[in-house]
Amino acid sequence: MRLLFVLDQWPELSETFVVNELEALRRQGHAVRVQAARIAPHPNPGAPQDVDVTLLGKGTLGDLAWLARRMPRACAADLVRRLRWRREEWVRPLRALAGPARRIVEDGDEHLHAHFAGGAALDALRLATLTGRPFSVTAHAYDIFASPRNLCEKLERAAAVFSGCDYNVVRLRRMAPAANVHEIVMGVDPQAFARSAPLPGGRTILAVGRLVEKKGFDVLVDAAAQLRDVRVRILGDGPLRGLLECQIAAEKAPVELLGSRPPAEVAAAMMDADVLAMPCVVARDGDRDSMPVVVKEAMALGLIVVASDEVGLPECVLEPWGFLARPGDHDALAAALREALALDPRQREAAGEAARAWVCEHADVDRETARMAAVIEGIVRAAG
Repeated sequence: MRLLFVLDQWPELSETFVVNELEALRRQGHAVRVQAARIAPHPNPGAPQDVDVTLLGKGTLGDLAWLARRMPRACAADLVRRLRWRREEWVRPLRALAGPARRIVEDGDEHLHAHFAGGAALDALRLATLTGRPFSVTAHAYDIFASPRNLCEKLERAAAVFSGCDYNVVRLRRMAPAANVHEIVMGVDPQAFARSAPLPGGRTILAVGRLVEKKGFDVLVDAAAQLRDVRVRILGDGPLRGLLECQIAAEKAPVELLGSRPPAEVAAAMMDADVLAMPCVVARDGDRDSMPVVVKEAMALGLIVVASDEVGLPECVLEPWGFLARPGDHDALAAALREALALDPRQREAAGEAARAWVCEHADVDRETARMAAVIEGIVRAAG
């Protein structure tokens, strides 16, 4: 197939799942190009350099005239709908979409796919209407729970909706009963995340993610302050860094904030760790995670995972490799970390082997992407 990824930004470091999926589609023989609103402010250095990427601009009057001649009714309908969409979100001028619409038609793109049900999904919806192509959207978490702008319309007008865990799928089907919703796990490549050295057998706890409320890292700092002989490393950056630094100093917690790191360094840190901590919470504005990709990366490397019993985490953080604690409860998190670290080397190895087997069976990026592609292929055949 000829596919167009419609994105808000490319290639964002914290959105490795987009790169993983695009590369899996290309391995399966599909042609994929990218249309992004902007270059990501924190680019992923591991993103492929040979992807055809087009950035949105202001557009030209020539392209707008071409679109108006070709699709006068669709253009008129778009202008009317903009009045409704504007009640909930900013709407890109039609002129900015005229050039992308022209290229879709001239290049023969068969299907549009948006990651995140925010601005990218609205762009994909409009371009699909203007060009007569079908579109799909992958909804993640923020776009479902914290900022569901025009969400029901986007879901129900999409030919297919994908999301990465049952927690999200249940919510989406409740919000938009008419939508064609599929659970497709945001997978990882088990070959890329294969352990090359034995488990270290120490007491190093690793956490990875942006320093924002929903990650629950303040809870991890409180829990770490209760533990003895541990080393807690947090990879990531974000607006809460200053507050976390003050908390760490005040509690004399054994926690290091190491800042944002490229994927290769994150993988190396996981190789050196004994436990991955993922203490997610539901933020006060409703924002939350779903099933973070880093959890599946750690599991593929045979790590034990200690996480909060929240969002999609209980779907993958299972016994014997998983330990769950009440979200926001630092005492419960400390107890779960103690229990995980108390496992002897043989128990850790057996638990890690079970975790990797789960990833290979349920979260292989090639297998999950092939499932998504099969849905899209059915849509393309029906449209053609």
